[in-house]
Parts: sequence; structure tokens; C-alpha cells
Amino acid sequence: MDDLYVFDGNNKPDRIDRVTIDYHRVTKIKSKHPISENAEYMTWDYTERLVLDRESETIEHIQNIGSGCIVSKKYYVQGGVEGLLDDIDADDLFGEIEGNPDDVVENPLETKDYTITVDFRKGPQRVIQGTYDKKALPEFWGDFAETVWNFMRFYGWGEMLDPAVYEKVKRRKNDYIYCSVEFDEGYKSYYYIADEDNISVGDYVIVPVGKDNHHSVAEVVKVEYFAEGDVPLPLDRTKHIIRKCTDEDFDPPM
Repeated sequence: MDDLYVFDGNNKPDRIDRVTIDYHRVTKIKSKHPISENAEYMTWDYTERLVLDRESETIEHIQNIGSGCIVSKKYYVQGGVEGLLDDIDADDLFGEIEGNPDDVVENPLETKDYTITVDFRKGPQRVIQGTYDKKALPEFWGDFAETVWNFMRFYGWGEMLDPAVYEKVKRRKNDYIYCSVEFDEGYKSYYYIADEDNISVGDYVIVPVGKDNHHSVAEVVKVEYFAEGDVPLPLDRTKHIIRKCTDEDFDPPM
């Protein structure tokens, strides 16, 4: 009977459990002082490996920069890696590969290659290989790379070495809080006073603009504390931040 379903689980779409990307660049660098007559060039052998693993819920990024120099970072984010892998179509993995034309000019001093290894829940392992350039990579590789990059960048490199953290001075009781803000239409910043010390760099705020003081959204790019005698703009000429933005400010109800 053609319209009956089989409930053994095999009719469900396959899923990706692990993606391993290996990148390999070999660069020949001409030496100012050749080691020997037969060694005119030095070779820089550089590799990267990126692993997204569903079972451990981790992303691991390893750079082998050179002999005796390896840098690695591992991210454990519950549910995060699972979501990244679920967004990849297991049936149409990263899309098609256009391939380079026959007349491309190769750089004799450098090669860049990649291998993508994909492990599925049910299906056999798949390996994609080629040179690391736009036409030799799968068509949706850029979307995947940007998604993973934004994921890793979101968690950043911590706070301990961030000058925005260790150079921040505590506000004194009578200090005024001056926030530099930028609007979408330009790169110039403008000072506004914050009445509460709950605004940070990167926050979006509602501020009064123009002679009519209409409300506008701006991004806070700097927060500074000044004693009354040291303020960068006179207090009576500096407008005040109205409030921090909420989700409704960016997505108003229909």
C-alpha cells in the first residue's frame, strides 16, 4: 500500500554529527641569506583544523603555525554546536562546487588546500577536497564560515587582556557620566550624559536629536567619567540619554 509510512526511523532525514575542516598552506619565502646553494627558499608549512562535534557539544580550533608553535581554543556551548550542525543540509552538503577553469594561473610559491570530512548519523562518511579558493570550495561555504566565525567571535578572547576592562577607572560619587554615541548615518560621535551608570560600550540607546529633540537610536562607543570642572562639554549644552533600547525599538509591533 503506497500511502503507508514506515515507522522504523529510517525514513527520517539524516543528520550531521561531526564536521572536520583541515586547511593547509605551504608558502615558499625567498631568503635574504640562503642556507645553501640548493636552499634558496624557506618553507612555511601552516595548518588549521576546525572540528564541530555534536556529541561533545564543542567547537575546537587548532592552528599549527610552525615548528614548535601550536595555538588551540575549544568552545563548549550547550545546544550551540547542535544548532550549527542542524542548519547544514545533510543531503546537499554546503551546495555544489563550481570548480576552477583550466586556464587559472597557479602561484608557484604557495599552495592552499582543504579537506572537509563529514560524519553522519546514518550515512557513510563524506570527504570533500580541493584548493582553498572561491570556485573550488562549495558554494555555501562562505555562509557556513561566517556563521561559525560569528559564533566563535561572540565568546571573544576574554576580559583579562582587554584594555577596555583594565583601563576603566571607577566613577567617583560626584562624577558625570559622558557617553560618546554614533548614529547609523555617519562615523562622527556625539557626547550625551547618562543619568545612571548602567550603560556600556556597545549598548544602543534612545537620545534626543535636533532642535525639536526627536528621539533617535544611537550606539554607545565610549563611556567616560568627569569631574564637574573637567567635563568635555558644558553641562547645560549636553543632552541626556533618555533610556537604553529595548527589542521593541528595533522591531516595532505591526
